[in-house]
Amino acid sequence: MPHTPDPAQELSALHAENRHLKDTIAALRQSLEVLVLDKDAAVQQAVAASKGEIENMKAAVVALREALEGLRAERDRQVQEAVARGQGENRELQNAIAALRERMDQALADERERSRLERRALEDELAQLRQTVVTLREALEAGGRT
Repeated sequence: MPHTPDPAQELSALHAENRHLKDTIAALRQSLEVLVLDKDAAVQQAVAASKGEIENMKAAVVALREALEGLRAERDRQVQEAVARGQGENRELQNAIAALRERMDQALADERERSRLERRALEDELAQLRQTVVTLREALEAGGRT
């Protein structure tokens, strides 16, 4: 004969199983809530870490930008100094060229004057020699007539 379960036992077993399922659901719900909270905490931690890393990167970018601007300013200053030095050297060279040109012009003028004076002296000497030749010729011609 087949055994028929007692409805009260069956009801009690169903209540027990229902309680067990409710406890399991509550435990699973609690585990799920803990997981959600852990996940939220991990997400918040990751977001905070990302924000910190972003802030560090922003600070690094600002520092690099400032360093780059400093390098540009230093390069510009060096270029301006080089240009100023170049201009100063150019002025010095132009002054030296002008002084040398003036000395050369003076030396050329002095040489021309010396040449003119020498030519004049030679022309005077030549005129005296011609006069001497004329005088000697006249003396010879006068001495040959006597």
